[in-house]
Amino acid sequence: MNRVILEGLNGTNSLGFLATMGLLRLLQRESKLARVGFLPDGSFHPFVEGFDGDLAALVCRDAALAEGKQAWWLEYEKAGKDNVIVADLKPPPLVFKEFLTACVERWCSGYGEAVAFAAAYGTSVIYDKTKNKNIKPTAFHFTAAQQEFLHIVEKIRAAVTSEWASRSLFEGHADCAGSNLRWDHAAERNWARRANDPTKDDTRVDAPMEWLAFRGLPLFPSFPRGTRIITTAVSGRGEDMEMTWPLWSIPISLETARSALQMTWTSASRDRLMRGVFAVCTSAIRRTNQGFGNFGPAMIS
Repeated sequence: MNRVILEGLNGTNSLGFLATMGLLRLLQRESKLARVGFLPDGSFHPFVEGFDGDLAALVCRDAALAEGKQAWWLEYEKAGKDNVIVADLKPPPLVFKEFLTACVERWCSGYGEAVAFAAAYGTSVIYDKTKNKNIKPTAFHFTAAQQEFLHIVEKIRAAVTSEWASRSLFEGHADCAGSNLRWDHAAERNWARRANDPTKDDTRVDAPMEWLAFRGLPLFPSFPRGTRIITTAVSGRGEDMEMTWPLWSIPISLETARSALQMTWTSASRDRLMRGVFAVCTSAIRRTNQGFGNFGPAMIS
């Protein structure tokens, strides 16, 4: 079976792994034979089997078809700001409940994409500690202040081109100035970890990779646990949170990947090898006092 190696992506990078999961979701719609795996040779590049089409064109087409307010779009009036509409993942519980209801109705009519994203965004029963008691979003929500998660997603989507997607998938280092979701550890703008003040530099974005990462979000649903919200593949709480994910050398389907992400990968290496897992990556989630988040570089075991 034809194997295509994605030399622009690295499975040990949080953004690269999320993008691979997003690509797998797109591939599964094109071919039930589509599989992905990762090279165990130290490069950690993902590879695709079971799809002989143009991957860059697939990514570009998906982004183009998502133009306009899709079923996963969530916007609401900002608390205390009359007529100020925001597109973020921290709505009032009632607003999110109505959004969930609409998504379930679409699911019942045969359109499951909306409910898949809704399950990843958060839950209507866990609130933050602010006076407005908005919902607490997924652990992957790293935006804050005036930034709006879904507005950034839309900017990213609109920037995707076939040429850019090809560079992103097969060459790497395809970023340019622009807003990002802060899912790449290289996007961290903490002065304490830099020689120079990074806040004076432009933010950078690899739009095709970030778009794919967003499309992979439904593989990481969130759930209520007591008074907390937990996100698939994320452990800990507060300032002590981390994401853990496996890398496998045997090409697997979307359904198998979904199961793998829900497992706890702290077992002995022999048990991992029996499942085709050759590495487990753990990336700390760092948050600033302003509420911004970022993944740290992954530790590999």
